[in-house]
Amino acid sequence: MNHMMDIPLHAGPEMDRAINRTDFFRLYKSVCRASGFEYFVLVQHTDRGSRYDPLSSFLLTNIPDHERPALARALSDDKGEVHSRMHSSASPFTSGLSFESLTGDSEASSANCALALPLHSPEGKRYWLMLAGKRPPPGRRELAELMLDSMRIFAKFHEKILVGEASSQLTAREVEVVKWTSEGKTSAEIAIILGLSEHTVISHITSAARKLKAVNRVHMIAIAVRKGIVH
Repeated sequence: MNHMMDIPLHAGPEMDRAINRTDFFRLYKSVCRASGFEYFVLVQHTDRGSRYDPLSSFLLTNIPDHERPALARALSDDKGEVHSRMHSSASPFTSGLSFESLTGDSEASSANCALALPLHSPEGKRYWLMLAGKRPPPGRRELAELMLDSMRIFAKFHEKILVGEASSQLTAREVEVVKWTSEGKTSAEIAIILGLSEHTVISHITSAARKLKAVNRVHMIAIAVRKGIVH
C-alpha cells in the first residue's frame, strides 16, 4: 500500500502561510498522518559524545511530554544502531524503534517502522526528521516523496524560525509579550492588549522561552527578571 498517494507536496498555500512553530507543527503532523505514521520528531543532530536533550534537541514533535526523555536516551545510546547510523549516515534509514514503548530491534519490521530522514541547514548544520508508527517501511517512491516534502518544509522552517532563534536577543515584540506575561496576563489577554491573534502571542512566548532556555513560562519570567529584560 502506498500511503503517499493522497499527499500533496507542501509547496502550496498552507506552507506559504506558515510563520510560526504551530504552523510548522501542523505541516509535519499532516505529513505524518497522511503517510500512516503516528509520531514525528524534528531533531537537531548532536556531535559524537553528546547526548540528545528533549528540551534543546527536539525542535518539533507530537510525542507526549512524558515519553520524550526516554526517546532522548534511546537516541543517545551509543551501543544502539539508531545512534550509530545517525552519526555515520547521510542517507535515510529505517529501524524497528517504537516511539510508544521505546523498544524494538534495530531492523525495520512490518509491525513497526521508524524512519529517519536527514536534513541540513544552509550553513551546514545537521538535523533529522524521524517518523514512527505501526506500518511497513516505505518503498522507494514513497521515500522520495517523503524526503522532498520534509526538505521543503524544513527549508521554510529554517528561514522563518531557526534563523531568528539563532540570536539569543529577544525582539521588541517578544519583550512586550514577556513583560505582559510577567504581569500575570494570559495569552488571550495579551492578544487583546497588543492587537495580535492569540496564536501569534503563543508563538512569541515559545520563541522567547527557547531563546532564554526556559522550560516553562514561570522559568522564562524568572530568567527575564534576572537578565533585566523585565522589572
